Amino acid sequence: MLVYPQAQSLDISGPLEVFALASRQAQDDEPGRAPLYRTQVLAATDKPVELASGMRLLPDTHYRDMPNETDTLLVCGGMGDAVERVRADTNLVTWLHEAAQRVPRVASICSGALLLAEAGLLDGREATTHWSDIRELRDRYPAVRVLPDAIYTRDGHIWTSAGITTGMDLALAMVSADHGATLALKVARRMVMANKRSGGQSQFSEQLHALEQPEHFASLASWIGENLRRRLDVGILADRLHMSPRQFTRRFGAHFDVTPLKYIERLRVEAAKPLLESTGKDIKRVADECGFPSDEAMRRAFVRRLGSTPAEYRARFAAK
Repeated sequence: MLVYPQAQSLDISGPLEVFALASRQAQDDEPGRAPLYRTQVLAATDKPVELASGMRLLPDTHYRDMPNETDTLLVCGGMGDAVERVRADTNLVTWLHEAAQRVPRVASICSGALLLAEAGLLDGREATTHWSDIRELRDRYPAVRVLPDAIYTRDGHIWTSAGITTGMDLALAMVSADHGATLALKVARRMVMANKRSGGQSQFSEQLHALEQPEHFASLASWIGENLRRRLDVGILADRLHMSPRQFTRRFGAHFDVTPLKYIERLRVEAAKPLLESTGKDIKRVADECGFPSDEAMRRAFVRRLGSTPAEYRARFAAK
């Protein structure tokens, strides 16, 4: 893990803890087994590095002395102008570009993607970063194929993750790729993570966005989420807020930046994704449980929202 002053502490500790727990879980399953992962912290100094949280982290070694047998190089994100200052270090950026040619797997967490991009490692590749840095990644590095909604991406040997906690999702995906989904899910349970999220999931939650709205609209959004199997239309929703359909549609759009029916469709797609990922329910049943009028309606919604059918989504993201 490459770190630098004012780096995000959770960008560092989250993924490293995933790898440490993977080793511990494997040893619990098979006593006497050698650790699956050995981690080191790299920096441009051998002195303690002060992180954005105020913690001070003592690096294991200078980045130039990274072990030759390194198989994964992670680059964390930073707060404020931390990334800008590191990006201006041409020696480090040059080293990062060269190191990526010999390390089998290179990944960024959060705004660390901007460092990978500066080193030319994301040119022509799919990548993501923290939502607040998406515009900079897209505008400053036009050769990068930016996926603004992704939790993490994998394009060849280059991986990127979105903001902060998604670094743990990326690390779990690496554990799954290295040692199987069963171990990754065990690690997720040990970390009390709800589940192992797929890279195709959005880094934006409609439910969290709803909490930012005025109380009556937030309550309505919660009610919609709990009643997706019901027939839901503008008239029904407007009645709940004692508004005319026209007034409701206008005010809903002002708060949510989407029409009521498109919002309902988004929630139904979000509800369907984990069922496709982690259950064997057939697509018609998933459509029914999530409130779609038919499996064809769900197929059209998935293509509109995700660019893939439910069957294609399941084939890509279902736990193996």
